[in-house]
Amino acid sequence: MASFDPKVFTRPDGLKRITNDHLLAFLAPYQSYLAGRGFTLPANPALDFPHEDLAKLLMQYDANIPPDLVNGLYYIDEVASNETLEEMMERANDAGITLSVNGKSTPADVATQIWNANPDLLIERAVRTLAFQKSSFMYFVGKVGKKRRLPATPDAQLKQLETLMDPWFESKQRGKGARVFAFPRTDKVWLLIRHGMPMIREGKHEDDGSSGVAFYRPQKHDVVIYDADQDVLAVNADTKGARTLYRETIGLVLFGDKDYFGEGEIFTLAPIRDDGADCLVSSDIDGIDRVRLREVVRVLRGRIPITEITRASDLFAALGDQADAKFKYGDIIAAKFGVLFRGARQERVVSVSKGSARYDRDTDAPAVEAWLDARGFYASQDKDDRGDADDDVLERD
Repeated sequence: MASFDPKVFTRPDGLKRITNDHLLAFLAPYQSYLAGRGFTLPANPALDFPHEDLAKLLMQYDANIPPDLVNGLYYIDEVASNETLEEMMERANDAGITLSVNGKSTPADVATQIWNANPDLLIERAVRTLAFQKSSFMYFVGKVGKKRRLPATPDAQLKQLETLMDPWFESKQRGKGARVFAFPRTDKVWLLIRHGMPMIREGKHEDDGSSGVAFYRPQKHDVVIYDADQDVLAVNADTKGARTLYRETIGLVLFGDKDYFGEGEIFTLAPIRDDGADCLVSSDIDGIDRVRLREVVRVLRGRIPITEITRASDLFAALGDQADAKFKYGDIIAAKFGVLFRGARQERVVSVSKGSARYDRDTDAPAVEAWLDARGFYASQDKDDRGDADDDVLERD
């Protein structure tokens, strides 16, 4: 299976949070790269910035994209979303960073200036929030359930998806005007779905001391990935209703059947039991330097099932020769892995259960899924997910 180097931007709405002059300062080191892809930086910060054109370029995979360009935008958005303006200004002051701020500066403006001056400071702050900001993908298996041709996504079909999705968003008080962007590559297609959120009304402070009201609709992007090699749809959305909307409309428009994708067990954790530490090999996967097993959840079945959780920073190293005996019995229903991605400074946690996977970033998904596929973690590759002797032994107790 072809692997995917996950250097792709998936948060286009974050670009609009940064004022033009700070965004241009951030992009200046990459001016030659952007020009080579047909994007010219505006000369005048006062003019309207072509956010949509830049977002489209960044969301199209390119093996030569500078890692710091994508990572910088990710960390700026992450910190601006989780720290107050005051907190960031204090950290900048403590680090000796001089900020250009005015009464209209936003958290994203300050985060961008911190990145431009000292990227390590922003990375440190972002890493601390990762444990609370996971991206969860739910998986839905197609009716074919095996390798098939990647479906075409012409503009007419994307427009049809938008038209079918709009009534649901409007009924949920999220407004109309959904937009779907397709980014195909090899055996996968990424669909980014931009839609509105419920209106926000909040108090607004005017510079003359008076009070006003701000009334607006925030914007959000959901991520949907179709894997033609596995015939699986991975959906990252915040509600069950949205996940159902995506799998039914995508099934209908791309495959002619709104029930094409169904729920079920996508993953198996049996390789942990059957292959031991060999299930962690990642040398053949682009973008991953190392994988360690951090947690295993097993159900020991019997008259009264027992759930057992085993944790360590490196389980196979901690258990040593006892690992085979430890995992021989029981139904392994979930596990956590520490994955060191290429270019990263520390591991990011990947949690896998039989029907879902959770990542620190949306963009971690392709590389991790390539690894899961290569090591046999997809359920279609395993006929029996449990230790055969488990139930027999416990039933005799």
